Amino acid sequence: MFYQIIKVGKDEIGLVWNDVAGKPQVEYIFLPGKEKMTNRIVRDFPAIRKTQRAISKDVDQLIADLFNGKKKNFDLSLMNLSKLTDFSAKVLKQAYKIPRGKVATYSGLAAKIGNPRAARAVGTALANNPFPILIPCHRVVRADGRLGQFGGGSDMKKQLLEKEGIIIDPQGVVPLKHIRY
Repeated sequence: MFYQIIKVGKDEIGLVWNDVAGKPQVEYIFLPGKEKMTNRIVRDFPAIRKTQRAISKDVDQLIADLFNGKKKNFDLSLMNLSKLTDFSAKVLKQAYKIPRGKVATYSGLAAKIGNPRAARAVGTALANNPFPILIPCHRVVRADGRLGQFGGGSDMKKQLLEKEGIIIDPQGVVPLKHIRY
């Protein structure tokens, strides 16, 4: 297992990845935070190699571009989904489908996966998303259009949505026209 620190402006994104049959596979993405990125990575992945290694296939640039709000296409095989529960995998695969410039609600996402009363469980699965940015959990909001929680904090969630063209009103609410389901 390897890691890379991706610099995006003044921010650092931590990437933990593996090489599977010559193909890079993302294991975990750390959003920018206050703690030194290498400390966070080594704490959560103690067996990781201590020297950075750049991921192949421009995956680091893909993550940086997505963090900057650019529209990019990629497929789920880039991520190691095998460690997820079936429920979490369903939630994340559905969140992956939310297009740039749109948002979904927690309850709408729950309905899409066939569990309309599981909005809280959907929120928990998104809170534990090991692939933020690639799986756009920042595109999921509360039923009233308020932003809700995000692993990188509500300011980062707001910034990510705004970079994607979503206008958030002064009360912190996403207008209904942006809500997909």
